Amino acid sequence: MHKFVYALFIGLATILFGITLTAPVTTHAAEIQVAGLSAADAIIKDENGQVVTNSTSFDKYQDYTVNYNWSIPNGGKVAGNTSTVTVPSGLEPSSDIAFDIKDANGVTVGTFAIKAGSSTGTITYNQAADSASNRTGSLSFHAKGTSDNNNTGSGWTINKIGWISGQDSKGTPTQLTWNVAFNSKSAAIGNVTITDTLGPNQTFIPDSVYAATGDYDANGNFIPDGGTIAPTVRVNGSTITFSFTNVNKAVDMYYKTTPQLVNNDGKWTNTATSSNGGTVSATVSWGGSGTGSGSALGTAVLNKTAPDGTKLAGAVYKLVDSTGNVIIPELTTNENGQITINDLNPGTYALVEVAAPAGYMVNTMPHDFTIVAGDTTPVTVSAVDDKDTDLGGGGSLDQGSVTVTKTGANGVALPGAVFELKDATGTVIKDGLTTDNEGHLYIPGLAAGTYTLVETQAPEGYELNSTPTEFTIPTTGGNQSVTVTDQPTSTAPGTTTPTTPEEPGTTTPEQPGTTTPTEPTTPTNPATPEEPGTTTPTNPVTPEEPGTTEPGTTTPTNPVTPEQPGTTTPTNPAAPEEPGTTVPTTPVTPGEPGTTAPTTPVTPSQPGTTPTAPVAPTTPTVPGTTPSEPGATTPTVPGTTPNTPGMTPSGQGSADNGTGSATAPATSGQGTTNPATTDRLPQTSDQPAPIAVVIGLLMLVGLGGFAWFRKTEK
Repeated sequence: MHKFVYALFIGLATILFGITLTAPVTTHAAEIQVAGLSAADAIIKDENGQVVTNSTSFDKYQDYTVNYNWSIPNGGKVAGNTSTVTVPSGLEPSSDIAFDIKDANGVTVGTFAIKAGSSTGTITYNQAADSASNRTGSLSFHAKGTSDNNNTGSGWTINKIGWISGQDSKGTPTQLTWNVAFNSKSAAIGNVTITDTLGPNQTFIPDSVYAATGDYDANGNFIPDGGTIAPTVRVNGSTITFSFTNVNKAVDMYYKTTPQLVNNDGKWTNTATSSNGGTVSATVSWGGSGTGSGSALGTAVLNKTAPDGTKLAGAVYKLVDSTGNVIIPELTTNENGQITINDLNPGTYALVEVAAPAGYMVNTMPHDFTIVAGDTTPVTVSAVDDKDTDLGGGGSLDQGSVTVTKTGANGVALPGAVFELKDATGTVIKDGLTTDNEGHLYIPGLAAGTYTLVETQAPEGYELNSTPTEFTIPTTGGNQSVTVTDQPTSTAPGTTTPTTPEEPGTTTPEQPGTTTPTEPTTPTNPATPEEPGTTTPTNPVTPEEPGTTEPGTTTPTNPVTPEQPGTTTPTNPAAPEEPGTTVPTTPVTPGEPGTTAPTTPVTPSQPGTTPTAPVAPTTPTVPGTTPSEPGATTPTVPGTTPNTPGMTPSGQGSADNGTGSATAPATSGQGTTNPATTDRLPQTSDQPAPIAVVIGLLMLVGLGGFAWFRKTEK
């Protein structure tokens, strides 16, 4: 008996173990926090496109559009994840809705889906949403109110509503049902003609007409009496005429149309007029639209070589941003000496080598580059490593290198500067050395010693800096860094004041005796030198005859005397005597004119990332609850009439003497199972859960332990 119980226990445990290992576990997508998708963010518009504000009660017979504008923070990966869209209180979709969210080029970046009657919907993103920054978008879908604001009683003449009564496997509407009710007071009104005009994008379905008779109670509920009345139906284009005879009861009529969709968005309106008075319109809406946009992310490519151009594999770099934060800690060059970095947000970055390939020395110089928003052209960065020539116990000394950075006065990189390199003896050992697009010049293979760099040609728009730049390569080798700065070319030196002093004969000092020699120097007080005779200047008589001498030709002689007349303060009148030497003091180098000198932006190209196609939606089931009215071919009296029109009635209106409820079979909308309404999340697949495997293994170990314990107990 014990053996039987033991065997039974083992068998049950084995079955449980197998079920645990094989049972799929649904993987839940991560929730992405997106701005603009809350109920408070929604912009609600009525059927006329007017914004509805400060309303907490929305009419269930009216159509509304719910609109959102959303944005996703930069940097996060969103592919396969979702965001929740919250519907404002008092509104709900009247049917299941699902559609794609696309960018301006028609590329699908995600999908939106919401179930009929739900207060929340879901956006699911795909890989295309990852390949952009500054991601924003819009979302819009149709909804109905949940309040029966003014549709009770029985004082109305004619009423009309409509709803979606059929959908295909993708949830797209394939059939609409329209309900026209009249004679709510059950009066004997004789013959009545209802003229119904169909709006665009729908076709009348013949033999779909059914009309029941009955009464309306005080609350506006239709109470059928089991009878029917058959109208004569005539169709003329989009106008349908229903002719009734001997009407003495309330009439509740139904007919169907086939809708056509435009751009995955549908809005269908019909207008009915009664010969007994009154006109009413109703609208059925379905679907919505969504957009997504963003700036394309950038790409950077590093090319790693030796001084002789050999491609170097195995160099390890780290990527840092402009603030020094490490974005990617380890990137290794491939067999082609390259590192490719994709999906970079706009900004400035640097690649820094942390490990050199075998036989080479680490070049610690950061290699800066910039990603421009919207530019998908890869940015190319070049880096060179010197060979490690340390021979250990004797041999040649390590060779070194120098990296020259050429900038303007404001620090902007200057390409195109040409240098020559001289050794300690002044001999030119290299010439024609030109800075690259980043303003850098790398010179490898330098033996220990002192060198001098001399600029031989300045970049366009800059003055030549002929000052030698000296640096030293130590015996241990290594890379030296030097910076050479050029000043911008002066744009208009000839317009400065130096031209005026070129004609000293026309200046005031030509008549020092009559107009005081200090007058040429406007800043000084000419009153003091007016009496040169009292300060015993050396022969002031000479200036008394300005007409016989030409100050322009003898400027250095006589005018010198009044420069310092005695102890007075003419403050060196010599300035006018030699204007050419004291005026602009060699025009001061003007400030950097083009301080930014950006490189010419590359023409942006079409984003290269091809998004993956959205996962096909699952096949929905047939609409949940079929409208209770029977078809036209076999008319039967509808079952129990609901108190109010079903969940999905669309618009309604009233005529003349009041409003009331035109009842319709209670329809739940559609019981479809589109991509957003199934238990399985879109773009996330069921998969075995690792925790289940662990639990199963623990159970197996426990069973083994139990068996061992039983065996030892015996």
